[in-house]
Amino acid sequence: MKNRILFFLIGIMILTFGVCLIIQAGLGAGAWDALAIGEARVFGLSMGTCVLINGIILIIINSILQKKKPEYLAGLTILSIGLLIDFWFFVLFDHYHPESLLLKIISLICGILILGLGISVYLQAKLPSSPMDVLMVAIHERFGLSLGFARVIAEGSAFILALLFKGEIGVGTIVVTLTLGYVVQHLHPYFERMYQKKMRAHS
Repeated sequence: MKNRILFFLIGIMILTFGVCLIIQAGLGAGAWDALAIGEARVFGLSMGTCVLINGIILIIINSILQKKKPEYLAGLTILSIGLLIDFWFFVLFDHYHPESLLLKIISLICGILILGLGISVYLQAKLPSSPMDVLMVAIHERFGLSLGFARVIAEGSAFILALLFKGEIGVGTIVVTLTLGYVVQHLHPYFERMYQKKMRAHS
């Protein structure tokens, strides 16, 4: 359990750093993050708080779709993500504002790679996933759709809401949507082997 918590915390710290770097690139954020940014502006809250509120709402929606009790432990996951996003903005990214297009592009690419790295690490803990990720599975199970189409519906819903709230939608949103899955796909097996080796060493 100690190793699981370690991988979880390290992964969450890395992925939230990546989220903040993508946002600060100023080229558009992932759909759910773009929505949280728009909500933060409208309601005068921090982005992390909006991420947490959205997560709690999705825990309820996922519960209804899957016809089972809410995954309360997922609340701890989304709480950790929300707190760390606010932490990174407060201690570091409040002072980082890339202005040249080249630096923006570099920040976006680095942010996607770091986000994918963080996701690959935190998934090894096998603890409750972010409600945003679970939504895809819930739609898939409830309506019998393919996971790919379910992901399109989940991300598309966030995209539309982000537009309504005037969130950070841009070319970066498309790039994140199209590339993040491939980054996780390539990095996840490496950290899976690392985690298993670490578990064997402690068994």
